[in-house]
Amino acid sequence: MLLSAMPKGENINYFFQKYISKSLPIPDDELATKINTVKMHLDKYLLYSENKDLSKVSYYEFGSGYDLVIPLTMRQMGISNLTCIDIRELVFPDLINDTIIRLRKHYSESDSENIFDKDIPEITQKNYKDILYKYFNIKYFAPLDARKTGLETDSIDFILSNATFEHIPVNSISDILKECYRILKKGGIMSNAIDYRDHWSFFDNSISVYNYLQYSENEWKKVNPSLMYQNRLRHRDYIEFIKSAGFEIMYEKKDLPENNDLESFKLQNINELYKEKYTIDELTVKSSLLVLKKN
Repeated sequence: MLLSAMPKGENINYFFQKYISKSLPIPDDELATKINTVKMHLDKYLLYSENKDLSKVSYYEFGSGYDLVIPLTMRQMGISNLTCIDIRELVFPDLINDTIIRLRKHYSESDSENIFDKDIPEITQKNYKDILYKYFNIKYFAPLDARKTGLETDSIDFILSNATFEHIPVNSISDILKECYRILKKGGIMSNAIDYRDHWSFFDNSISVYNYLQYSENEWKKVNPSLMYQNRLRHRDYIEFIKSAGFEIMYEKKDLPENNDLESFKLQNINELYKEKYTIDELTVKSSLLVLKKN
């Protein structure tokens, strides 16, 4: 909460994660997970899209984050025209440099061309956009509002959103989905991974993944910092937004609770707001993968 209220709080938070908690750069297992996540999204795109020539695919991602692991991996996998945006300028050059070094090593024994195995200048705050475009054909824009991208109508083949929607205010989600629908080509694919768990449980094992469902709206506003804003929407809510925007759902996979999750849910004091609006099954879904198509 304190960092959210401070000038350049994002930079202070980055300093804390890198030098105090040492959670940045991400550890090797998280990097491997991200690489596998890219493969998962790309596999779904190839399954449902008619345009399977990746060299001709136009890719758009919002919420690209600190280290750009996902778009850089997408570039390695063959997509050559990438547009990435963030609501704030969130990238950190040293993390991008680290990503490039580690992906170079990861793909060193790959049968395909290793796009990182070339003389890439060190990325700095001044040159990072130029380097990303010149060496990887990644166009990065920030700050840019995903509700109004300025991209051409029917210009994008593949949209990716990975662990981003849960951090977007409720009153913006409908407009973002409508904008995504507008810029997608007919037959275009949008792949979304959405996490419905209380993210504070990732840092504190003593609290449940359903912990934040105990608060009323007013209570949650007081303890929900902008640096890790969480909207608390459930899977059912996203389905309603998606259908309202005009998308067809091609694939829907829900991460359902295990027995220990259900036990922790039973012990959680769930606010009446959620008890009245949702069933237990709707409340306990932990995450999902949703693949959408514009017909």
